[in-house]
Amino acid sequence: MTEEIYALAAGIARPAAGEETLLRLLCRETERQLARQAGDRREECREALLCAAAFLAAAGLLDSRGGAGGRVESFSVGEVSVTAGAGSVSGGAGDRLRRQAERMMAPYCGGEGFVFMGVRG
Repeated sequence: MTEEIYALAAGIARPAAGEETLLRLLCRETERQLARQAGDRREECREALLCAAAFLAAAGLLDSRGGAGGRVESFSVGEVSVTAGAGSVSGGAGDRLRRQAERMMAPYCGGEGFVFMGVRG
């Protein structure tokens, strides 16, 4: 399954020559994490798991590059000058991919994101 995840993640993040090893490691780890969360429902959610793991691995690679948004804010021609913005804190590609992965796996990963605690009155 890791190779399928890698192929999907590589299509999203377009790894440079020196980034393939990191992306493969990210793919293996996200597969392990999501498979553990899905538990016995792994086969039932196989397609969601593939996509979500690819999104998470791609997000990790994109984040490792720095410059979350990478938007060019200004550009000059004389004495060449380019200024890249950092992008919005919550609007970077990595954040969007993570949120999509969470939505895809939510039906299969139980209620780990919610904890009810009683308070005595």
